[in-house]
Amino acid sequence: MRFMTKRGSMLVFISIITLVIGIFVGIMYPQIAKNYAKLPLKTAATRDIALILDTMYAYPYDVEIEYDYDLSDFTVLISEKKVKISEGGPDPAPAEYPFVPIDDDKVITLTNPEKIIFKKENGVLTATQ
Repeated sequence: MRFMTKRGSMLVFISIITLVIGIFVGIMYPQIAKNYAKLPLKTAATRDIALILDTMYAYPYDVEIEYDYDLSDFTVLISEKKVKISEGGPDPAPAEYPFVPIDDDKVITLTNPEKIIFKKENGVLTATQ
């Protein structure tokens, strides 16, 4: 008889722990999904911008390109030979992609850009919102 009560109380305890873990996962799942749902957008935009910069540096003449994809939820950082796109606060999954600058170690930070205008004049690259 005593064996059954210990076993039964242990099963109740395991059930309660399983229920608490299930509720925690159920509450956190939307937040996790929200953070990682934007990852493909950040990755694609980062690669696009890095390839645009590579092309502009390789092009021998002055050029202006308008990147009109809405990145108003993100911060775009162009520095240290890479493009990094992250969300405003601490981002669990920022996207980075390298590019090859030519004698240029600028730091360009664009916060919540709805569109970005890249311009190269006399070999100097600028980016504005």
